[in-house]
Amino acid sequence: MDQNIKQRLVGIAVSFALEVIFLPMILDGAGVRDKTLKVEIPEQPVIVATPEFDQKIVELHAKVDELPDLEPRFVDETSSEDEKLIKREDVEPAVAKVVPKTEPEPEVTPKKPVGGQSWVLQVGSFHDRSKALSQRDKLRKSKIAAVFIEKFNKNNQISYRVRLGPFIDRDQSVVAQNKVRAKYNINGLIMKNER
Repeated sequence: MDQNIKQRLVGIAVSFALEVIFLPMILDGAGVRDKTLKVEIPEQPVIVATPEFDQKIVELHAKVDELPDLEPRFVDETSSEDEKLIKREDVEPAVAKVVPKTEPEPEVTPKKPVGGQSWVLQVGSFHDRSKALSQRDKLRKSKIAAVFIEKFNKNNQISYRVRLGPFIDRDQSVVAQNKVRAKYNINGLIMKNER
């Protein structure tokens, strides 16, 4: 017999033996797991209405409606120079009614705001509104960040701050500061956002 035919016959016999041994193990289903997922959904919670809470919300909205308007902070092309401004110091804060309690309250330490801090990059402060608008438009073309103007009144003198931001992270404001310095040769000031 030829050597080539012998090798083929041995190969067929070996592959047949492997199929006889391993094929039943694969096809009997013993290796397959049940893949059902059981999901338990809790019952819907019952929400009890509290009319006292709703009444307090209505009272707060009424107090907010009574507050006078503050000075306009953001400036655009439509805002006028002659707007009558109310200084922040002149506005009386809303006073809550105080009910005397029999026991003294424990001292509470103030908590940090939940939203965290944000940062702005101040790139200019001008007494002339047109200069502030000009710098704002120049910086908007670069698309580094959002650019806005804030109007503020200090010592009865109106000024305009040109700012970029707000940035969630101080590192983002540093990147914007470096871009403005490289492109426009303006050294901006990184500040916490007052809002």
